[in-house]
Amino acid sequence: MSRRTVRSVDPLSRPQLTVVRGDAANVAEPAPERSDATDVLGQTLIDAFGDRVLFLFHRRIPGQTGDLPIIAVTSTGVHLIEPRSYPGKKVRACRDGSTFVIDGVRHTGIADQMREHAEALQATVSTGPLPDVSVHTSYCFVDGELPLRPLEIAGVRVLSVRSTLRRLRAGGPLDERQVEALHRDLSRRLVRT
Repeated sequence: MSRRTVRSVDPLSRPQLTVVRGDAANVAEPAPERSDATDVLGQTLIDAFGDRVLFLFHRRIPGQTGDLPIIAVTSTGVHLIEPRSYPGKKVRACRDGSTFVIDGVRHTGIADQMREHAEALQATVSTGPLPDVSVHTSYCFVDGELPLRPLEIAGVRVLSVRSTLRRLRAGGPLDERQVEALHRDLSRRLVRT
């Protein structure tokens, strides 16, 4: 038996190895936290409403960047819902109400992105079969410590899951046929992401 010289190798410089079983094709990559919030809220909304409220998930307006996570079409109009999840963190607004402050850190891009998405969705709805239908926007926090008083960021309501359900249940001027026509038009014009 011959002796081999073994070099010492720094364990931190080794590549990470992943053990894979034969069914590796069925293993999905974990989604980012934001998608998890969208999936959780989407499942809650579908369980609560069934086919009484029509939904579109993960859509994009052609020529725009960014994902419109949940669009609900109800008798009150079109609802753009941005789900958020910050488990165990305090969610507040800055003094002028223009941005989120989450655990003491300002998040300026969230409100800007919602404003752009709301304007683009309103423009899309206004060129559809029912141009006078309003677009309602809201953030829905699946996890996070919201204040007891109502919270608004740049004119957009910040709601809990329960408040979002209540808002979607409200009656409005659109009948079932108009809701279906509006949903069909949006599903045809908005691209899946």
